[in-house]
Amino acid sequence: MKTILDFLKANWIILVLCFIVGGLVGRCTTEPKTETKYVKGDVIHDSVPKPYAVKVYIPAKPVLPTKPDTIKLLGEKEIIALKVDTAQIIAEYVSLKKYGITLFDDRYGKLIIKPVVQYNELQTIPYEFEPITQVITSTIERTFTPYITGSYNSFGYFGIGGGLFYNKIGVGVKYMTDTKNKGIEGSFSIKF
Repeated sequence: MKTILDFLKANWIILVLCFIVGGLVGRCTTEPKTETKYVKGDVIHDSVPKPYAVKVYIPAKPVLPTKPDTIKLLGEKEIIALKVDTAQIIAEYVSLKKYGITLFDDRYGKLIIKPVVQYNELQTIPYEFEPITQVITSTIERTFTPYITGSYNSFGYFGIGGGLFYNKIGVGVKYMTDTKNKGIEGSFSIKF
């Protein structure tokens, strides 16, 4: 252990410079990659409570369904006139009408309302909403990635060093010693 401490005391300036240079070079990055996805959520089924009329207006001249009617006067003269079709008014009044209206279908989702009308009143307003959530993921890939390494082997050698990866290819330098022999080891690496 004495040899590691001796090495660190003798070469502390080099180690500090290596860390500073590695930190500065490691900050060199490419532009962040941004990926935008639109994820559909679960469809929400619900209904708005039965609405009530806020104001009711009766038009002065209502448009009513009519049907032609033939009127005979004095046996010879026929007049064709239009009269109110009461059966049609009753049929419209009692008929149940279901609608399906897509209010919007865009990047926020899809909203469909399905109002039900009967007896001249809006009965219910069920709806289906399928939300779409925008998910943005951003990743930063470093062009230069520094690394440090330390090693010890069965021959009594220990080493300390560092290196730099450029994308997937790396080069490094390691100081090796066994307290009698000292040397430098170079390395070349490829990431998979």
